[in-house]
Amino acid sequence: MQLDNLLRKNLEKEEQILLREIRTLYAKFDRQFQLNSASVPITFGLDTDTLGSYTQASINTDEEFHFSLLFIGRSIPNPLSKEDRIDLYKHEYAHYMQYNMPIPREYTWQYGTHGSAWKYCCSLIGAAPTPNYKAGEGTMQHDYDKVLKNNLINDQYFDLKDNYRRKREEQKARDSVVRFAEGQEVKHPKYGRGTIVEIKEQTGAVRLCIRFGEEIKTIDQKWLLKFQR
Repeated sequence: MQLDNLLRKNLEKEEQILLREIRTLYAKFDRQFQLNSASVPITFGLDTDTLGSYTQASINTDEEFHFSLLFIGRSIPNPLSKEDRIDLYKHEYAHYMQYNMPIPREYTWQYGTHGSAWKYCCSLIGAAPTPNYKAGEGTMQHDYDKVLKNNLINDQYFDLKDNYRRKREEQKARDSVVRFAEGQEVKHPKYGRGTIVEIKEQTGAVRLCIRFGEEIKTIDQKWLLKFQR
């Protein structure tokens, strides 16, 4: 998706407003459940395939909440309603709760990122207990009792989807690690040898600005790595 400069600037201006909106909501939940999401960074991007995410801290990744301005921004055409935007914030906070508070044993029967533990957390804060965004769910009433007790369902679809999402997040983390350095010489199958003049780090990707003679090309690091052996 190509953004004109005016829209990009307007979205960047909205970051502080959206940050306050999210922090205010999360602070209320923190007080209610004795949690500390205030210590977790909130970042914004221009992702086209992900509305939001919560990432646990690990050896290769830092803990964070992340939201795409292309969905929660108010300057974009057809923005999310306030109710759906708040539900998205709750969705990701439920993930945070899932990994940072005790879950009663009766709500651990279904595995997966969007399993019964996450749905239990959704029930506590009024989030839609469904893995994918659907317009209007922020204003709907949800039957949490049915969702939490229906443990006779063999929910293979959610297991497969969660496994796919987990692998994607792991791959994005690997793709975000910078493998080159400015000034380093690299090989390209079409342009020959070039020198890296700038490195642009992005969510799930690293872009390399490389000088080939009189030209500078911007190339994805992941793709270029294949030709360096």
